[in-house]
Amino acid sequence: MAMFDFLNASKKNKDNNYLSNFEDTGYNGKEITRYEEISVDSIVPNPYQPRHTFEDETIKELAQSIKQVGLIQPLVVRKIGNRYELIAGERRLRAVRSLGMKKVACVVQVGTIDETSAMMALIENLQRENLHFLEEAQCYASLLSNYSLTQEELAYRLGKSQSFIANKLRVLKLSSAVKKAIIKYKISERHARSILKLRDEQQQLLVIKMISEKNMSVKETESQVNKILNDMYDKKTNGAKPRPVILRRVKDYKAFMNSINYAIDIMKQSGFGVDMVKNEHDDGIDIEIHIKNNKIVSHETF
Repeated sequence: MAMFDFLNASKKNKDNNYLSNFEDTGYNGKEITRYEEISVDSIVPNPYQPRHTFEDETIKELAQSIKQVGLIQPLVVRKIGNRYELIAGERRLRAVRSLGMKKVACVVQVGTIDETSAMMALIENLQRENLHFLEEAQCYASLLSNYSLTQEELAYRLGKSQSFIANKLRVLKLSSAVKKAIIKYKISERHARSILKLRDEQQQLLVIKMISEKNMSVKETESQVNKILNDMYDKKTNGAKPRPVILRRVKDYKAFMNSINYAIDIMKQSGFGVDMVKNEHDDGIDIEIHIKNNKIVSHETF
């Protein structure tokens, strides 16, 4: 999604090129931007940069490309006093510095406020496929917090569903230690979400290590998490929240529930006391069925 479409939330635009977007949104490019060759030493990082990890190998590859064909896409900066603050192009700036270049081509934004600078940095990173899922989740959280958006509003502006945003944000519930372990062991997003059922940080860290050492699949990870929960239930461990009946993915949920209700009705007709309680969660539904085995006395007349 184009940056200025997001800011104005007025129309859809598939063009991701910043310069063309000024014209698309009604701004006069000559009045709010200018093109300059700027000293690399005068450019400072964007304080709103959501990406915290940069792979050295990819920076080297980018530097080699710049060395061979030049910088195809200029950096985007804004002037702050005697310096220029980077808005977009952190990887390119790092590559340019690694080459020892003294000056770099930049598009200078005039009059850009903090909120716009932050938004541009966030959206630029969201549009990159290699953004780590934890950083991506933090991007969404920052957009929600900084601009007082609801998940529905953010989803609409990004062309996503509300459930997509909600699922992405779930990993932010993990502690800092667990997040560091996820990055260290290169754990996938689906693996990370599967350990959310565990409330204990040490158990989460243990499972993460097992995933790495045993190269466990997501399904195997989920089985391991359920095993831990069952063990906690058996030992009556404090804080254990077992799920006696777990409803997993069922192609036809309605038919499944009808089958359960039908079975309960049959048991009630047979004289059993049956109660069913449903509790909904983010990742499924718990169904608890209580059966009271009443003594049935049959009176027959011959």
